Amino acid sequence: MLIAQISDLHIRDHMGMFGELVDTSETLRKAVQLLNSLEPQPDVILATGDLTDDGTEEQYSQLLEIITHLNAPVLPLPGNHDERAEFLNAFSAQLPQEIPDEHCSYVVDDFPVRLIGLDTSISGQHDALFSEKHELWLSDILEKDKDKPTLIFTHFPPFETGINFMDLSGLKSAERLEHLIRDNSQIKLVVSGHLHRPIQTSFGSTMVSVCPSTGNQLKLDLNPRNGSAVDEPPGFQLHVWKNNRFVTHTGTIWEGKELDMSQYVAYVNKKISANEGILKD
Repeated sequence: MLIAQISDLHIRDHMGMFGELVDTSETLRKAVQLLNSLEPQPDVILATGDLTDDGTEEQYSQLLEIITHLNAPVLPLPGNHDERAEFLNAFSAQLPQEIPDEHCSYVVDDFPVRLIGLDTSISGQHDALFSEKHELWLSDILEKDKDKPTLIFTHFPPFETGINFMDLSGLKSAERLEHLIRDNSQIKLVVSGHLHRPIQTSFGSTMVSVCPSTGNQLKLDLNPRNGSAVDEPPGFQLHVWKNNRFVTHTGTIWEGKELDMSQYVAYVNKKISANEGILKD
């Protein structure tokens, strides 16, 4: 199974603070083109929050006009820049009917891997909370099928990254989630966004992978007094489920040079098929 992930799209209809860095609609269009050109094609695409910049009806309309061209189905989740009511209205056709009243979390069981969307955002705030209600909901979901491999996708990373100003506005009560994951070994991967950088760490009994933004990135700066946004290339991730484990790849959306190595690939395949070594030139 191949799962693609895009995050922090920040579709906007104004310049805003970051508008001078990147046109997020244009970079998302390029992301759509790249994902549609992949071979093999993703089975599903996770869109892990901050889909719009302000959560307005106009911005969601602009977003849908772009992502409707994706070949694979999209599973969206809100972030701190989204608005619950407008999000639910925009994605009513994509979302399951069974969604809790308190948060936009849901489960999709249509694939070899169970996909759990976990919404921890707080209305009107830029930080998040894994509350007792989240814990009860997720515990109940995980108890129903403990044998099926599971991936949790969410917006806020459940760990401190060292990018201080983002950590301070991160997920509260993440230890609740960590304990729950530690007790459920069927959870093979947690993926998130929010940080506009690719980051990985261990968490509970599994790994967490953070997806870069399809717009601008945050500068890799671990000085707690600093923070800045940069026009590093937009990115995405591919999560490959094979042999009972995930392998995660981070890709960039760029228009640089490319060297065709198909002849060498054919040479390697031929040698391996013949049970021969790969000789140096």
